[in-house]
Amino acid sequence: MKKVVWVPLILALLPFLSAQAELAKDIVVYKSPHCGCCTKWVDYLKGRGYRVEAINTQDVYAWKKKYAVPEKIAACHTAVIDGYVVEGHVTDRDIKRLLLTRPNIKGIAVPGMPVGTPGMEKGDIREAYDVISFDEQGRTEVFVNRR
Repeated sequence: MKKVVWVPLILALLPFLSAQAELAKDIVVYKSPHCGCCTKWVDYLKGRGYRVEAINTQDVYAWKKKYAVPEKIAACHTAVIDGYVVEGHVTDRDIKRLLLTRPNIKGIAVPGMPVGTPGMEKGDIREAYDVISFDEQGRTEVFVNRR
């Protein structure tokens, strides 16, 4: 009897699991060579199976400008994955959400450096924050709330 219950559930999840397997895993990160939290974020991504090319640069703002990251949501590092920009301490969960839903935006950002985000861990402390999406014109809106 239990086998009958699991079969429809597994069949329902197959498209999602297939999409997960096909998500991009190559990511380029532009970061300061002196920033410890950026290095921790790179390590976090590697630990979740991403193939990371970390490019150390003395001028991270040049990359933010190149990828049209609005100044008001800029953070310490800028990354590019599958045509999207990922700014700051974004979680793997939110990167996957971006790649699965493929919204018509330029990218997502976690402005500032909220405690508890990847690379900004401080024990069990977790600040509430918003993941912000932005488009080619620099318009922003909340992509997801993390409370």
